[in-house]
Amino acid sequence: MTPDTQSPDAIDRTEDSSRCVSETILDATCGGRSIWLDENKNREDTLYIDRREEPAGFVDEAVADPPNNPNYEVSPDEVQDYRDLPYPDRTFNLVVFDPPHIIRGDGMKTLTGVMTKKYGALKAETWQSDLRQGFLELFRVLKFGGTLVFKFSDESVDFRTVVDLAPQPPLFGTTVRGGGSSVETRWFVFHKDCSVNTDTEQGGSS
Repeated sequence: MTPDTQSPDAIDRTEDSSRCVSETILDATCGGRSIWLDENKNREDTLYIDRREEPAGFVDEAVADPPNNPNYEVSPDEVQDYRDLPYPDRTFNLVVFDPPHIIRGDGMKTLTGVMTKKYGALKAETWQSDLRQGFLELFRVLKFGGTLVFKFSDESVDFRTVVDLAPQPPLFGTTVRGGGSSVETRWFVFHKDCSVNTDTEQGGSS
């Protein structure tokens, strides 16, 4: 688990803010890389990052009769906070953003259920500012003309409230609710055009 001195709910700004990387795709919240097809879980052109690192089997600590998820692990290439990344402006062609969708009072500090152990949790007091800052930071490291793919489930908050936190609206995404479940997962695709100003990019939107 991430040490208390580097709590996932607190941004550490000690990293070099202009460290170049060779990868052109960023998965900013890779977790167990569950959204990736098996053949793409270790792409050379993709940088898989997460706010924590966990060994295989850690989820089973949350269930009564393990093993339930014996091989699930969080093994990012780098431990980084999507709200404050050490990469230069306009680094990646494609960014994947699949943040936690469950809101808890203490956020990432106490993860007990299977879903929160696997995917983490947003902090009740700061989730809107955290996601807003996450969108801004990911748009900052996204090249003009690049694509951001966003995934979210409406267990704790509705999609529109979350999507409105982004610096610009999505081009397209899931618009029709599926049947049979009170909780739904939707995907949204954003395109960064030259009008986007994240207020952190050097030179603004130029």
